[in-house]
Amino acid sequence: MQSGQVVKSLLYQIVRFDTLPGHEDIKRRLRGLKESGHIPHALMLTGPSGSGKMILARTFAQYLHCQNPANGEPCGHCNNCRLHQENSHPDLHFIYPIVKNKKGGITVSADRSNEWFKMLADYPAMPEEKWLEIIEAGNSQPTIYVEEAAEIIRADSTPAYTSSHKIFIIWRPERLGTETANKLLKVIEEPAEDTIFILVCNNELQLLPTIFSRVQRIPVGRLSQSEIAEYLHKRYNFIDSTANQYAALCNGSLIRADELGQNSGEREEFLEIYREVMRSAYAKRVLELRKLSEKIAAFGREKIRRYLDYTASMLRENFIYNMRVPQLNTLTPEEEQFSSRFSPFVNHLNVERFLIETDRAKREVERNANSKIVLFDYFLLTIILLHKKK
Repeated sequence: MQSGQVVKSLLYQIVRFDTLPGHEDIKRRLRGLKESGHIPHALMLTGPSGSGKMILARTFAQYLHCQNPANGEPCGHCNNCRLHQENSHPDLHFIYPIVKNKKGGITVSADRSNEWFKMLADYPAMPEEKWLEIIEAGNSQPTIYVEEAAEIIRADSTPAYTSSHKIFIIWRPERLGTETANKLLKVIEEPAEDTIFILVCNNELQLLPTIFSRVQRIPVGRLSQSEIAEYLHKRYNFIDSTANQYAALCNGSLIRADELGQNSGEREEFLEIYREVMRSAYAKRVLELRKLSEKIAAFGREKIRRYLDYTASMLRENFIYNMRVPQLNTLTPEEEQFSSRFSPFVNHLNVERFLIETDRAKREVERNANSKIVLFDYFLLTIILLHKKK
């Protein structure tokens, strides 16, 4: 199997703690809660996006419901585990931000359940921008609305159906509206005896203090480079050298690892385009830049975004390359070969403006501006920036 090909093994259809490398202390702590029988009524897994919090939350929920846990993992075979795997467990409730559409009958999380389970299956590290795309949020701000509070309170008042606990996993509790949070205060502080809340939070500073004070906090940090490499090896069957090379580019984020794993062939493609753009801009070949803008525009919005992210990373790497401290760079041999000659043209005179303009182009593409015009304008600015002098 070639590197980059997704492994459709049972390991990644069944949620398990060992799906996620690293975080061994947190896994032990979560297992210990079940074994001790002293499970807090409200937990919050908090840490940066891409740290694997949702995988931990989902596994812990299945572990609590599992009738025959073995070796610190849900068994995967009992009735409760099968219900988890089929996304149909009556005692597991997912709460997440949506864009309300009363005319379309969309007011609570369950109204977007099909999209949600597709998100969990395809993007287990939970990149929020992908969720916005799936629900076609546009310029709207997804929120957990007050109607959700009524649903939670109603579900809390009924006994568990097939297990000892009802579990509510709330993704992005920072998106709780003030009215929603106020209605939930009492049920989070004093839920029914068989109710457990698990909050999955990216930025606890954005969480309402009244909610923050009612949960037991478990920090979840970024993964190490070796743990990301292990994830790439298991999930995408990368050979060790490739896994280590890509892991260095991920900054501890599973979201970035998934993006690289799912689109592993793009890096070489993007490098070739980046070289063509920079060479044409330096030579002031405007017609070539126009052709390149049309070529890239044909990629579609998501791939254009990834190309511009790649451009931004290469600009930063080229700027750092000038410092002549090899351990600071995370370039492939092919990228370094080009950077060794090109890096002097990315310097203190233009790097900040380069990155600002790259981000601007990315945002305009994301907002459905005409990609050909945006990219051509960006490439013309590249001519100016490459020739910027003291």
